Amino acid sequence: MSAELLDTILLGFNPKSRPLYLEIARCIENAILKGQIAYQDKLPSHRTLASEIGSSAVTVRQAYQELENKALLSSGVGKGTFVSFNVNLSAGIKGRTQNELNLSLVAPLNGPLLKPLSVQLSALSHADLSAYCDYEADAGNPEQLAILHQWLQTQGIDCEQSQVIVCHGAQHALLVAVLACTQVGDRVAVESLCYPGILSVLRQTGRIPVPVALDEQGLVPNSLERQHEQQTIRALMLVASCQNPTGTVMPNQRREQLAKVVKRCAIQVIDDDIYGFLAAEEIKPFYHFAPQQSIYLTSLSKCVSPSLRLGLLVVPKSSRDDYINLVRTTVWLPSPLLMQLACQLISSGAVAQITQWQKRQALARQNLAKTMLNELEFVNQHLAEHSAYHLWLYLPQGWTSQAFVEVMLGHHIHVSSEQHFSFEGKQRPAVRISLMATQNLSELKHALGLIRDVLLRRI
Repeated sequence: MSAELLDTILLGFNPKSRPLYLEIARCIENAILKGQIAYQDKLPSHRTLASEIGSSAVTVRQAYQELENKALLSSGVGKGTFVSFNVNLSAGIKGRTQNELNLSLVAPLNGPLLKPLSVQLSALSHADLSAYCDYEADAGNPEQLAILHQWLQTQGIDCEQSQVIVCHGAQHALLVAVLACTQVGDRVAVESLCYPGILSVLRQTGRIPVPVALDEQGLVPNSLERQHEQQTIRALMLVASCQNPTGTVMPNQRREQLAKVVKRCAIQVIDDDIYGFLAAEEIKPFYHFAPQQSIYLTSLSKCVSPSLRLGLLVVPKSSRDDYINLVRTTVWLPSPLLMQLACQLISSGAVAQITQWQKRQALARQNLAKTMLNELEFVNQHLAEHSAYHLWLYLPQGWTSQAFVEVMLGHHIHVSSEQHFSFEGKQRPAVRISLMATQNLSELKHALGLIRDVLLRRI
């Protein structure tokens, strides 16, 4: 064990604290959450660390077990104990970059937005801007809420206007929902491969993520029920349409089965439906099957643009005030000016047109990927029509995701490896590839061809 690792683990360690195993666990957890001990780093053995700090191996084992229960560590007989939680979001999903093709960032294309955005900005400049330059009432602007409520109804959400809560984007809505329906220490079920922003919110707020199995139809209801039998699950984070990272769309029959489980187990579902517009028309939001058990979450970030920072929650009327207070606590209020711009885009019909354009683009790009990557394996490649923004590409034998990511960086292409989407131990090597990261199909074709040739070792 290196002296540097020991110093990192024991930073702030108080040997007089009792119980001692919790003090050891606290120090290791702090180091993990601050990124000082990296994902998949190996920790000292029980005996080694016990010898260094003057405790027993049993005490260290208790500390490690405490962190395994929080999904921060994982261990295997004869293999040792490793960090299983990755807190560094930017390492796996980068923002816009100048000198590389960023296939790690999943976002809509800007092209169809620019003209209607210009039109609505011009209209807004001639309006009474003072109406949008002050603090709003706690519940929001009634006229804006009416427009947003009507838009939600076009998405298949049957709710009252008073149930609509406006947030500062989808990630903020996710945070508010988690804080509202769970408490510190609660166990929250997540898909065994899931968006790292979900894991980050849970870990930073003291919730414990519990993995639930996935198959070709999405989250497996029986797996959720088994987990609940072993440990009380308070809530479920669900991305049923174009699941992130696999892109799987859960069929209606599976959604009905899952609804029966969450009702039977009294599990609150946060239905993250930001990709719902990409699913086939017959696919209904999970909220439709269990409205009393669900908090519905959507946004304009994926269907139109992340710049509008508009996230929406549909919440139970009984807890509406709690959600309003949480919005005020975390951001005070979403921007009334951006909300008005978003409402104008919705009312003009631009949002509906842009959404359909994005869906057609996603379908065309998935079809291109099927052609370019037909010698490789990825999720949903055999579906006749699939319009997810991204795909989950399995790596051929002999490749590790870390090695592939590094090779692609040498070609100025950034992709996201499976380690950023998993927290329950070793997964099959894979990468998530955003198909919407290039401005046109020819650029995407070149990038996919390069990925194919690298993986098949043709270059």
